[in-house]
Amino acid sequence: MSVAKLAASLIEALGTGPVFVHSDPLRAATLVPPSRDRKAFLDSHIALLREIGAGRVLMSPAFNYDFPRTRVFSVTNDPAQLGPIPEHFRVTAAEWRTHVPIFSVAGIGSEPIISWGDRTDPFGPGSIFAWLVAQDGVILYYGGTFHYNTIVHYAERLTGGPLYRYDKIFEGEVSGEAGDLQRGSLDYHVRPLNTGLDYDWPNLLQRALAAGVCRKLESHPQILAASARELCGFWVEAMHQDPLALLDEPTKEWVRPRLEQLGRRFEIGDFEPHASTVAGAT
Repeated sequence: MSVAKLAASLIEALGTGPVFVHSDPLRAATLVPPSRDRKAFLDSHIALLREIGAGRVLMSPAFNYDFPRTRVFSVTNDPAQLGPIPEHFRVTAAEWRTHVPIFSVAGIGSEPIISWGDRTDPFGPGSIFAWLVAQDGVILYYGGTFHYNTIVHYAERLTGGPLYRYDKIFEGEVSGEAGDLQRGSLDYHVRPLNTGLDYDWPNLLQRALAAGVCRKLESHPQILAASARELCGFWVEAMHQDPLALLDEPTKEWVRPRLEQLGRRFEIGDFEPHASTVAGAT
């Protein structure tokens, strides 16, 4: 059986909805024909992902991190900054792109309605990640990319917001496909400024695999997949038992005593005493 059919069967067993792809073309290089031509190499990956998707809505993160600095996000012109496949997918294959700055997503198939406006939460109940869960979506880790798991932030929001991050509002404008501008603000729970905050991805992967929440192709271990709903539920349960359950040990070593000292969730003034909650506001 071809790798496309094996991967499609894996996805079918995990959910019936859209497929959200985190990708690394070099780690997945053995899955496509070898080529020294960059475009041909990336085209082969896109073609394989389309085949794996088997007609489902296929999505790739088109994240662009310039908005906090520029305060303008162009849906049409701002590149995806997560590597070669997301940008190649956006430019050559995608039929739409969501309008939420930083955490924009590009896709093929039916376009989800993801609003941009005042205090838009990219990980809230109206986000692309909430939609993916509601639609029984599947996350495909193409090239062993479990550590790219942005949906972890949606799981954190489901617990009421992580204790170890704080909310920061970024105001600005989104330029749509027609060049129209719409003002709004992004409610982004950021990692504390000038600190080391990391997730224990190797352990989180092993736990997800052991629980059957994440599965991999034994014949092609660089392909893994997880039900978006089950993975989020798995993490939410872990955080209910220990709010710091997703973090690595070096992060826990400084976060836990700081939280115990404060007796509450981190706030922007704890790390950015001269900053306004609305970044850039006067």
